[in-house]
Amino acid sequence: MLQNGTSRRFPAIVTAAAGLLLAGCANFSPLDDLKTASAPTDSAFSQALFQDYTFLARSFGDVGQASYTTFDQGATISLADSNNDVAALANSFASKALQLSRGLPVDPEPSRDLNSHSQRDRLVRALDKGRDEVPRDAARAQADYDCWMLNATVALQSHAAATCRSSLDITLPRLEAEVHATAQTAVDNAPTTPVATAPLPDAAQASPSE
Repeated sequence: MLQNGTSRRFPAIVTAAAGLLLAGCANFSPLDDLKTASAPTDSAFSQALFQDYTFLARSFGDVGQASYTTFDQGATISLADSNNDVAALANSFASKALQLSRGLPVDPEPSRDLNSHSQRDRLVRALDKGRDEVPRDAARAQADYDCWMLNATVALQSHAAATCRSSLDITLPRLEAEVHATAQTAVDNAPTTPVATAPLPDAAQASPSE
């Protein structure tokens, strides 16, 4: 009886073990991990950038099924087509958000040509001060730039790339103007130090000797 009972239980044990093995081998995507990720706490800039990347990642809905949401400054971008490349694109944004949630910095995407190189240089210069002074607008400008660069890598997303580029034309100059205004205010409010002047020489000493 023990032998028969053992043999009856064996298939169930094997099935349970196989299930555990399959669960251990499950491949969770960055989008899956993003569902349980916490927002960073190290800076207001990281928090805002995390929110922007999270929105972009989730704009595509579930991997393989895009949702009809918008992100660009003019609220016109529509992400409706989806394939493996678009799924990878969504996971790229999710990976950036996860990196921030772990307290790690995220730099703007590498440029792709002379035009984007110039835009990236402007962005990096503005971010140098903007991260601390106007964190939300600084994060938005970086998200717009990365939205442009990453969407440009997928043929189906050429319209999205162009729309993000147009959005960057609004958010980057705004960031630059805010950084410039803050710097100018700091100069205007800087305390003035009296300029020391040398005493005038005594008239008698200044006269040529006889």
